[in-house]
Amino acid sequence: MEANNESYEFRVYPDEKSPKLFKSPLLEVLTKTKLWIIIVLYSAVAAVWIWMYIYYFQGTAINAILLFFLGFFAWTFGEYVLHRFVYHKLKDASYDTGMQYMFHGIHHQYPSDEDRIILPPVPGLAIASAFLGVFYLMMGSAAFTFGAGFLIGYLVYISIHWMVHSKPAPARFNFWWTHHNIHHYQQHDKAFGVSTPIWDIVFRTMPVKGRKTITILKK
Repeated sequence: MEANNESYEFRVYPDEKSPKLFKSPLLEVLTKTKLWIIIVLYSAVAAVWIWMYIYYFQGTAINAILLFFLGFFAWTFGEYVLHRFVYHKLKDASYDTGMQYMFHGIHHQYPSDEDRIILPPVPGLAIASAFLGVFYLMMGSAAFTFGAGFLIGYLVYISIHWMVHSKPAPARFNFWWTHHNIHHYQQHDKAFGVSTPIWDIVFRTMPVKGRKTITILKK
């Protein structure tokens, strides 16, 4: 990504599969996944966490429901923070080198590669486990149901993300498609929310009409 006054130039391959990231076939397989795999896997994990809270820790159903929805909402904030401060560099919101490219920039460069729209299971489960550990330190056994809501919030997010990158995206996803594509193709430092724009509104990163920070170069 090269600076060009206030704009960046970034080459995008909208209809191609992304190149290999690792020489090792095993490592390479671990960088890809399918939507259905993540939905089945994380739904099962969330169900186990809820079961543990209710049957192992004797949590009540009402508390489980409240904690679940609180965790679900908390994910929307987590989604925004991860996208803005981890997947994009703090200095200029770029994503063309280093960890940012491996985890996110490659998706910007190959936006229609369905195998890399979603974070694969191995790093995904590691991050989910880390979040659960933090939640447990903060709230004890309530972390399991809160974490389940957080995880299902993530599933909603990646499902929306996958749908807006489908060709063509379903009409019912027009709002999400428009908001997210502004982030991809017009203003790379705005529109970090995917499932909801609420945190873009709170932190003033909603797109600005007529503004452009990135020039997309296509093959």
